[in-house]
Amino acid sequence: MENVIKECAEEAGIGEALASRAIPVGAVSYEYFVHPEYTGGNVFPSDDGTGTIKRDVLFCFDLELPADFEPVAVDGEVEEFFLMDLGKVAECMAPDTTDPIKPNCNLVIADFMLRHGFVGPDDGPAYFDVVKGLRPSIM
Repeated sequence: MENVIKECAEEAGIGEALASRAIPVGAVSYEYFVHPEYTGGNVFPSDDGTGTIKRDVLFCFDLELPADFEPVAVDGEVEEFFLMDLGKVAECMAPDTTDPIKPNCNLVIADFMLRHGFVGPDDGPAYFDVVKGLRPSIM
């Protein structure tokens, strides 16, 4: 919990009293390929078979914020914040959007949408693939 409180303060100016109310709700895992010549952005080197597969686990927490809370980017890692309803967030997750969300953030948002009933089994056969894909193997 100590790291959650620290990150809340650094990333969004959330005070310790509020951050300590964060509730641990699970984890999502993923793996990705890193080419040795990749330097960031949307330009990728050709796939020549070299590189490393990296695995990561993101621990998820829910934190309900007061309606009048305004986050502040403290450490410079976050450029700005936007208040959006979940429908708009879902639009930003689409692969063809002009305002994409980082892929690993999409996983956390998808987990939230599943846990809070925004997306469910009645939304189509891919539901179970999404559930399974969020936690392929943590170990």
